[in-house]
Amino acid sequence: MRQGKRSDTTGTRKNRKRSRKGIQKRTSEPSGKHRKPRSTRPSNLTRREKDARKRSLALLSDFRRHRGTFEELLREHHLDRRTARKHLGRDLRGGGRGQRVRPSKADSRVRELLFPSPSGDVPAKIRGSKAATKLSEFFTDRGKLLGNKLSSEEFEAKWRGVRIAGQEVLADAATIFLRADFGDLKIDDLYGSVGGAE
Repeated sequence: MRQGKRSDTTGTRKNRKRSRKGIQKRTSEPSGKHRKPRSTRPSNLTRREKDARKRSLALLSDFRRHRGTFEELLREHHLDRRTARKHLGRDLRGGGRGQRVRPSKADSRVRELLFPSPSGDVPAKIRGSKAATKLSEFFTDRGKLLGNKLSSEEFEAKWRGVRIAGQEVLADAATIFLRADFGDLKIDDLYGSVGGAE
């Protein structure tokens, strides 16, 4: 009988130790104060803030392509540090105590961009920075095509049948030249007049 009581008491002691360890682990977790800021949602933004968000996303795109330092790109896109960090959040890293600011390698934001369709460039939701970069590459090549810096054969060989974010891009050179004559192409600005990203 005594041996049974001893085993019961040792079991309860072990359970108490486990519960104490669980409490210590929960209390040792980092508080929200140390978490990196999240970017704001487009649905909660004013018209002016949406414009700043669009410019922030363009800055992030240029930053990832090494088109300038963070300070240079801020000036180019008419932004200040606080506004850029507000809209880009975790995609801007470093910057504290002498550390240089650097961009994240990629993100899964949903961007509202212009997409090349048979009827011209139309707004479309594109998920992820990799797809957005691929789309930007297409527009760059299309600009070369329209500027006679890239032949129709070269352009079509590269882009015919290519799908970005599940949609096939318009790679027919004859249709592209026709749409350009009608003014349906908005190649100067990938983001056009549409909003930012989620």
